[in-house]
Amino acid sequence: MPKPRATLKQHPADFRVAEQIDFPLTGYGEHLWCYVEKTGLNTAWLKREWARLTGCPPKDIAHSGLKDRHAVIRQWLSLPAKHGAQLPDSGDGWHILERQLNERKLRVGAHRHNQFAITLRDIDADPAAIESALAELARDGFPNHFGEQRFGHSNRDKAQRWVERGQLPKKHDERAQTLSTLRAAAYNAQLDARRVADALHTPQPGDRAMLAGSNSHFTIEAVDDALLARLASGDIALGGWLPGKEKGALPPAVTAWLEAADATQQAAVRYLEKYADGGWRALTVRPRDLQYDWQDAHTLHLAFTLPRGSYATALLASLFDLHDASSANSPSDIPSRPQNP
Repeated sequence: MPKPRATLKQHPADFRVAEQIDFPLTGYGEHLWCYVEKTGLNTAWLKREWARLTGCPPKDIAHSGLKDRHAVIRQWLSLPAKHGAQLPDSGDGWHILERQLNERKLRVGAHRHNQFAITLRDIDADPAAIESALAELARDGFPNHFGEQRFGHSNRDKAQRWVERGQLPKKHDERAQTLSTLRAAAYNAQLDARRVADALHTPQPGDRAMLAGSNSHFTIEAVDDALLARLASGDIALGGWLPGKEKGALPPAVTAWLEAADATQQAAVRYLEKYADGGWRALTVRPRDLQYDWQDAHTLHLAFTLPRGSYATALLASLFDLHDASSANSPSDIPSRPQNP
């Protein structure tokens, strides 16, 4: 059955994101943490602007997650406190909501969750059918794809050229981008194969199980009622492989996917097994605090919370055939490296 159509990001305010940290800041120290709201600006541009305004070296301005331009974003940035006096409270498209000192510099991935408030327009489906699909999604979760923003612009082609050469890029950023792009693409392909087989919630002995809200995982030795109950409750989810060096045996489902993959995909996995560390990522994610409200018969407002690294666009794409209204005006200053939400 075809998915109903919906328009996303017709206006920046249609897509709101707020980073959430789950630890207190010290209130003293050499680092100034700023919770900033920005509209129509990506993270890389704002960091460059703060460097210009304060004279702070760009490398000393830190973020937790890179965010897209076409949205209203609340996120944390940090810089050395000695530059704080030169940083104004606001600028064109941004304003600081909170300033706090902290002992440590902000690190990538410091936030645990992202809160989303999203308005979808031009929906061409019966609201009752949408509400039924939302209830199913809240119960079972959605396929935890890496979103397109993870790959940046032309990064797949660039990464594939490095695979064909059998070499790693020399520059650190390009090396990280290449490995991240290849791992994400391989994971998404694996996830799609399992989704097509209707096996996202069907465990097999040898599968990896991910503990909810963490990167911890274990190998499923046997499928019993206790394990199925944990899957049904959301305490665990089946895991997908992020290809790289791996000590243990791969699950049968992963081996079957790899054997059926084309030569290009197999070459990418061999490249990752040589140059990257392996990892695991939940195949499905359940949103927290999912709420919805119909603005009219064709306009739906959604609010929910996702763990860091999961994509709201993946949740939406599991329900709708999305038209991204912002894509026609894609900015030239979006960084080419992968986005870490």
